[in-house]
Amino acid sequence: MLYTYQTDRLTLKILHEDAAGLTTEFFRKNKEHFSPWESSHPPGYYTEEYQRQVLAAESVQHLRSQAVRYFLFRTGEPQVIGTAGFSLPGYSPESCCRLGYRLDFDYTGQGFMTEALQFLIPKVFFFYHLHRMEANILPENAPSLRLVKRLGFQAEGTARGYAYLGGRYRDHLRYSLLSQDVFPQSSDTRD
Repeated sequence: MLYTYQTDRLTLKILHEDAAGLTTEFFRKNKEHFSPWESSHPPGYYTEEYQRQVLAAESVQHLRSQAVRYFLFRTGEPQVIGTAGFSLPGYSPESCCRLGYRLDFDYTGQGFMTEALQFLIPKVFFFYHLHRMEANILPENAPSLRLVKRLGFQAEGTARGYAYLGGRYRDHLRYSLLSQDVFPQSSDTRD
């Protein structure tokens, strides 16, 4: 996959260590907005040095086909407004990845994440030869549930005790998208 893509309103980029200031600003600004949906972060998470280490680790994961995360920018603007990440199977037989995303509070409800994911999902399926993509969402996260349904994900049920959030393990609703949902004309068989 390319390191930078352009959509109608967005620039999607894989960032490197030198962009730690941008990512730190994004996470600090949205700390309260993201907190209901995320596990607690380690000490130093909101520092530039910590974010530099995260970006360095993500570069290695990308090169090993273990994960890829794109940062969203409004075209022509310098600040990060969101992220779209894919935890990849590497070369395992599962051919399945997990989708995760975040959007700056000031940009919610404007279709930016839909635009980014409608563009990225087919590329991720194609480039990494995926069969399946999963999204696991807290039941009370209505905007996220609407998003995955809009993207064509199908409900599969509840992943009991999926993630440790707010001091306890929380159930999540599991949604999936298959390669034939993204590319209906293709056959998805392996010989």
